[in-house]
Formats: sequence, structure tokens, C-alpha cells
Amino acid sequence: MTTANITSQLDGQIWSIGIDRRAKRNALNGTMFDALANALLLAQGDVRVHCILLHGTRDCFCAGHDTAEFGSLWPQSADGAVTRCIHAFVAQPKPLVAAVNGAAVGFGATMLLHADWVVAGESAMFRFPFADLGIVPEAGATALLARRVGDLVARDWLMSGRPVTAEEALARGFVSRVVADADVRAAAGEYATYLASKPPSALQATRRLLREGATLAAAQAVDHELAYLNAYIPAVRWRSIPHA
Repeated sequence: MTTANITSQLDGQIWSIGIDRRAKRNALNGTMFDALANALLLAQGDVRVHCILLHGTRDCFCAGHDTAEFGSLWPQSADGAVTRCIHAFVAQPKPLVAAVNGAAVGFGATMLLHADWVVAGESAMFRFPFADLGIVPEAGATALLARRVGDLVARDWLMSGRPVTAEEALARGFVSRVVADADVRAAAGEYATYLASKPPSALQATRRLLREGATLAAAQAVDHELAYLNAYIPAVRWRSIPHA
């Protein structure tokens, strides 16, 4: 399926979503935000999909908002394209793997906070230019970035808007792995295949618990985990699981 520079296709159990607007460095306009939201929602509702693979083009991941459309996109309503897209990331139950080549700027960077594994190319560059634009971050970045990279690093990245290299992003835990630029898509696809081979209900429940657990006390997290275990374990057809 191809809609408004957003492509999506099912390859086995992996739903691959691509951002392709090369003339604008894959910057998202209103139609693309809407199409990206729809692609994520299709994956959410399709039982054949066990994992999502998100990628840009070989020279750029995503330059964020198309700033030329700020005037027509904002303010956003509750059912606006940007709002729908952000909530589609937040509510996504399926594991999400991202393949990042080149620049990931603004929303191109903050959407990665909703990924479970991020593979970046050696020349990838991340930037959060919100303060320079006179605005604030979106996609939950003010809550999620500090959890991933630490409070002081998040303050630096969000307030300075300075470029962050792939090497620094890996050292701070913003990305999972850095590989040669030419190997990014293959490495991300390999990990997506690995996740897709696991019981989908277990991965989705774990993902939900991780999301909820970020704001819970340990005792509350224990109660939530026990509730899931009580529901899942009796239904599991046990098999021999090799020791590590």
C-alpha cells in the first residue's frame, strides 16, 4: 500500500512502513501524518502482524514536520492528523523496530522514543530543534527522552537542539545498535524477524507492562505483572525451553 509518500506492506509477519519524500528529506505534511497514522492502525488491527519495521530512505530517515505547513496544521484538533499519528504510536501494541539512515530531526527523532529497537547507520544524525523554532517537543518527548537517556542529557538535547551523532546516541542509550550505513535495513529486518518469531501475546503484554511500569511504583508493577501471569500461564501450552 502506498499513500501520500507513506508505503506499507506485509512481509511474512512483519509490517514494513516506509517514509519516502526525498525532495523534502522525508519531512511530513498533513497528508503524510494521516497516512502514517493509518498504517500504524492497520498493523494494530491485523493479527498477521507480529512486528513493525519503520524506515525512511537510504539517505534520510525523516526531517520531522514540513515547517512550511505549520500554519495550516496548527493548532491541532483532537482528531487532527498530527494528533492521530502521535496517539497511533503511543497506543501501538505491536513491537516496533526502526531503521535510521541519515538525519532524524524533530518528529523524526521523537517518534523513535516509541520504538523497541533502533538500528542507526554510522552517519546517522539526530536533532531536536524545537527550542530553535520557538516551540516545545512533541510525541511525549518531555517524558520519554529522560527515561531513555537520563535527565541531564535530555535537557541538553531538547534545549540546545545540537546535532547528536550515532556514536553519542548509542553511548547514551538512545539507539540500540550502530552499523555501516549500507547494513541498516538488513540489521533492523533481522531483529524484526527475531521478535516476530516469538509468541505475539507475550510481547504485546510485556510492551504494555513496560509502558505502564514507567509511571508505577515497584509494588504496583508487581501487581500488574501478577495479573497478566495469572491470565496467561494457564493458557500456555508448555514446551521444553532450552536453558541459556
